[in-house]
Amino acid sequence: MRSILNSIGVLTLAVLLLMMSRNVYAHTNITAGNVEIVVGWLNEPPVVGERNAIYFEFIRDGKPYAVDPSNLNIEVRYGNAKKSIDIEPLEDKLGVYIHPIIPTRTGTYSVYIKGSVAGNPVDGSILIEDVEGKGRIAFPDTEGNDSANIAPRLQAALAELQKSIDSLSTKVDDLSMKVNGLEESKSKQVDNAYNYSMVGLGLGAAGVIVGVSAMIVRRSWNKQ
Repeated sequence: MRSILNSIGVLTLAVLLLMMSRNVYAHTNITAGNVEIVVGWLNEPPVVGERNAIYFEFIRDGKPYAVDPSNLNIEVRYGNAKKSIDIEPLEDKLGVYIHPIIPTRTGTYSVYIKGSVAGNPVDGSILIEDVEGKGRIAFPDTEGNDSANIAPRLQAALAELQKSIDSLSTKVDDLSMKVNGLEESKSKQVDNAYNYSMVGLGLGAAGVIVGVSAMIVRRSWNKQ
């Protein structure tokens, strides 16, 4: 029983330390002489895949202080990956600078700063708040996992399917009418051709009869 209680106590302590460390990383301060540098995420909590920015605030003797960014070399680091960045002033915020970034992985990010501020050397690495997945702040669940919205989506899909069927049925009817019209046209063409052929045959037969009659009349005339 005592071992179980001890395990629970250790687990609780670990959770508390983790929560405390997460709060510390939200905005971390380092100093360079009489200048305090505050570093963190512009939008918190940082979420993977969402546009954000790394936030820098410079305070000298308790007041906002404008720095020359060219005097600083700054890197964002994630594990073994690192990227050099430039900072730019945030509009209407004296002493505040940002670098836009879209975090692509969850986990711990850090910022490394080296150079000088107000003539004071600075060289240090700062842990900032961990980037998390969208599940922590997403609401409601994504459509793929939202069973409550299945019925409306199914109804909409069926309505769209019915619309497609009606459209297809109309096209089939139009095609059938065209085919029937084509058949009627062909039938009329066949009838006309038959009629013309019969007339031609009749005229031909009449010509033959006339020719034969003429020959008979001519022979009769010659005998006389």
